[in-house]
Amino acid sequence: MHPWLRVTAQWVLLSLALVGAGPGTCVGGHVPPSMFQFQNVVPYSPPQGGGWKVAQVTILLGRLSPHFPEAASCDIEVGVPEKNWKGWVLDEFAQTAAARAADEAARIVLRERLPTALACKQFREHMERILADKAIGSIPGAKVNGFKEVGVPRRTFP
Repeated sequence: MHPWLRVTAQWVLLSLALVGAGPGTCVGGHVPPSMFQFQNVVPYSPPQGGGWKVAQVTILLGRLSPHFPEAASCDIEVGVPEKNWKGWVLDEFAQTAAARAADEAARIVLRERLPTALACKQFREHMERILADKAIGSIPGAKVNGFKEVGVPRRTFP
């Protein structure tokens, strides 16, 4: 083996050991807003209002571990009103808000080091809290669940 290959291999192994042994969790990647393709499931009908749209995405939460990698595949259904007290909820706005909430929820859940069975449940709860909270959230009235609606196109990330 060439000396430069040996040094490179040692550097890579050391880097991986430091990442795996460190106390923090490595969170990489961001869910792009385009993953959340909202479909109307309840039409808006003035003057009664109403209106509801959902997006379904399967998101893979993964964590590096010094012993073995852990991953949970989470089915996420984000539901938002067509219109709330803030006004119309445009698809582009809902996509961006959902992606930001997913990124932040993933950071929180991966730091908690939960068993994979609980990771998806916690991910959904954190995502809904971030998305729907009247004080900090972008879309009051939003809900995050597992897949419920049928006939909605499902996306997968990554």
